[in-house]
Amino acid sequence: MLSGKKAFAVLNLSSPIHRIIWSLLVLIAVAPAIYRSYGIFRADRIVRSDKTVESYSRAIRYDPSNATLWWHRGRLRHFSLKAPDIALAASDYRKALSINPRLGEAWADLSDCLDQMGKYADAEAALEKAFAVRTYSPQIRWQAGNFYLRRGNLPKMYECFRMASRYDPQKLNIAMDVSWKIDADHEGILEKLIPDTLAANLRYLQFLVARDELKLAAPVWQRFLNNPIPADYELKPSAAFSYIDRLLAGAHVSEALVVWDGILRKTRSGLSDHRLPQNSRGVLETPDHNLIWNGSFEHEMLQGGFDWRYRDSETIRFRADSANRMEGLKSLHLTFGGENIASAFLHQIVPIHKPGRHQVDFYLRTDGLTTDQLPYLIIRGYPDAAGASATSAFFPAQSEWTRMSIPFIANPGCKAVHLILLRNRSSKFDNMIKGSLWLDGFVLRIVFDAINL
Repeated sequence: MLSGKKAFAVLNLSSPIHRIIWSLLVLIAVAPAIYRSYGIFRADRIVRSDKTVESYSRAIRYDPSNATLWWHRGRLRHFSLKAPDIALAASDYRKALSINPRLGEAWADLSDCLDQMGKYADAEAALEKAFAVRTYSPQIRWQAGNFYLRRGNLPKMYECFRMASRYDPQKLNIAMDVSWKIDADHEGILEKLIPDTLAANLRYLQFLVARDELKLAAPVWQRFLNNPIPADYELKPSAAFSYIDRLLAGAHVSEALVVWDGILRKTRSGLSDHRLPQNSRGVLETPDHNLIWNGSFEHEMLQGGFDWRYRDSETIRFRADSANRMEGLKSLHLTFGGENIASAFLHQIVPIHKPGRHQVDFYLRTDGLTTDQLPYLIIRGYPDAAGASATSAFFPAQSEWTRMSIPFIANPGCKAVHLILLRNRSSKFDNMIKGSLWLDGFVLRIVFDAINL
């Protein structure tokens, strides 16, 4: 009996019969591979056009060693809305994993089936297999976190939720909400759940601020300041505006100033706030120290924090003007397009470091302002309006640059004032305000006299 190689060697390929024999031998040799390829092709065509349990069953008959087909059929049985079959799904997952034990998602799906079947130890063992295969998968860690949540194992839940949130930040909001509801140790959630990254700390800070948990927010803010800014992350000062607003609403003006200064420095804006308390008593006493931020509008208005805030619309336009100015390189130009406006359209919150006499000075220019109700400036305490109160006269309808001064007294306990530019609604027939207004050189200083001493 000749071996295969010897049989090929004695064939005379110049003979027709030998060529036929050669072709048959080659066909027999490659037939299993052709059959296998055909099975793979047919299985793929079947499930590509019809993703049902029946179609996957047909595909498996053509390609029974394909672990993915078994896994996907298991998922169809597992997550069927009409007739889920957990036992058969688990059987499919086991078959898939016997073929390819590195299907991490299949281990997680098997764990869920075992959990539903009440086999909790086996379910946890399946999760451990999933971790071994897909250590950093946020989906698997998230599923595991929910498993441990149902079992009441909070340390393992936090471990899984923390890793899931680190690699899929979108999951962090849900994890924070769940943790807040089930764990009375709210103070410990920061270390147990929140990844120490800039984005995660910022999300948790906003979560706490929304719940007015300012005491818990303080250490989160410190972690945030220590985090490096990722290369692909655009950090803006507005990231801290909600925190600053909540601090201001609670009259925590000094703390809000520190946060404001911190976010300016963190964003590498080149800006910092000189109004932070500078002596041992925590007050500024320099008479010529301007307490208004960006009073000459040299910097872009940030629309929050301690900067100017305004409401730009079709009928009120705000822009920097370098052609008409009194101080520095720019002024603020407001153009009124014709509407019976009744609102505050430019304002700023200004820290007050001690009670007593203060004065606001600024320059204004107007051109063609219309109606009987013209813009004016008011000053009132913030957040307690009773802390201070002053109102300017109506601005003139037409004027060149003019200096205006508004004296006021900050009452004891006043920590900040609100500067507000506004206009009242007109009851006249011709009530649509039009024209232009320029502002520049805002200064707010304490006036030192016998009342302040």
